Amino acid sequence: MATDTKNLIYHTFIDLLHTKPFDKITVRDIVEACDINRNTFYYYYSDIYDLLEEIFTKKINEMLDGHKNGTSWITAFLKVANEAYEHKKMIYNICSSRSYEYLENYMYRACNHICVEVVRSLAEDMNVPDEDIEFIAAFYEYGFVGVLSEWFKTGMREEPLQIGSQMWLVIDNMRYALKRSQRRMKNKLENEDTV
Repeated sequence: MATDTKNLIYHTFIDLLHTKPFDKITVRDIVEACDINRNTFYYYYSDIYDLLEEIFTKKINEMLDGHKNGTSWITAFLKVANEAYEHKKMIYNICSSRSYEYLENYMYRACNHICVEVVRSLAEDMNVPDEDIEFIAAFYEYGFVGVLSEWFKTGMREEPLQIGSQMWLVIDNMRYALKRSQRRMKNKLENEDTV
């Protein structure tokens, strides 16, 4: 029964996001639509932001599960883009709210974790320092989130496949950056040996 109530709150909130901006949705709207009391809502969620974060976390994890290497990274990106595209109205209602920064910050946190995993997996058999891995991941994190954020804010006029194919143009640069880092480490070690 508890799981059903939590699911009801979750899905009701998603339905509401399809009809009005995020910052116009209140706990009262949710509990009235669910026909539950406020205490029931607060039993599961501390506030609306907590509920929104659960939606982001669940959707991102569903879409990106198993897509850690560079080749399938584009597949994962396309899943995210297609999911957003299918829910344009909901994304628009989040973007048009004063709370859009919250979504953007969440995208940065989620993307950072994913980018670090992708770059680490690509560097697995390479001698690349952690600080270079983290820098390369951060570079791509800001690039990917920036592109997605702009796409969201401008109403997702381009098809997801177009955005994905443009992203594909820069994926190989991750490998190139790792190779350059490895070459730099090798040169550094050789110079130390000659001293």
